[in-house]
Amino acid sequence: MQASAITEAAQLLVAARREARPLKELPPASQPASFAEAAAIQDAIVALLGETVPAYKVAGLTPEASLWSPILGSTIQANPGRFATSLVPLLGIEAEIAYRLKDDVTAADRGMTMAELDARTIIVPTIEVVDTRFVSYDQTPVLHRAADFMSNGGLVYGEPWADGGKQDLTQLAIKLYAGDKLICDTVGGLVAKDPRIPTLAFIQAPGRPDFLPAGTLITAGSYTGLLYAKPGDKVTARFAGYGELSVSFPA
Repeated sequence: MQASAITEAAQLLVAARREARPLKELPPASQPASFAEAAAIQDAIVALLGETVPAYKVAGLTPEASLWSPILGSTIQANPGRFATSLVPLLGIEAEIAYRLKDDVTAADRGMTMAELDARTIIVPTIEVVDTRFVSYDQTPVLHRAADFMSNGGLVYGEPWADGGKQDLTQLAIKLYAGDKLICDTVGGLVAKDPRIPTLAFIQAPGRPDFLPAGTLITAGSYTGLLYAKPGDKVTARFAGYGELSVSFPA
């Protein structure tokens, strides 16, 4: 993929974000054909926006299959979160577990083991806000979604879970409410089972950013699946053994 095509895709996605004009699709020459190309578009978007990247969302069970996306500093909020509906109109919500790095992770840490991951991170429950810069989330190809920050709209994070490492997160129970209505009641709903698996795969991935500073959050996938709020909703995620996070969407 030529540099000009990467720039064009990034400019279109930035304009869609800033002008609230979703794209039907990317032009043929600017459509990513691999995750590496999608990641290059992500990087170009970050540069055009002049944003910081204090967090990543990740997926994939092995380093070779790892997918990731920056989460922009301007879209990250401490619990309780609040996002104007106009900024994230898809209103997608997912309850997740993230890992905060205790120290810098460099290119030399691609050989990190699971035990080292446990020692060098702390568990932080999150709610991911899902949004898209395309007209249709469902009909947008996966690699186009990847270029569009894997459809991330924002992240709400809680206080560190001090004894989270002692919990069996493969069987974590979460209840998700929209207002007073229970919309998800799940136990161990993460596709990867253990949230450390996609987190470690990202750290070991050959193409991931070489430097991840201390404090970086890595959120490891949804326990609840993608659900949707409505304008005016307050969404609450109750994590068994931890407590709750919330995010509201004023109309």
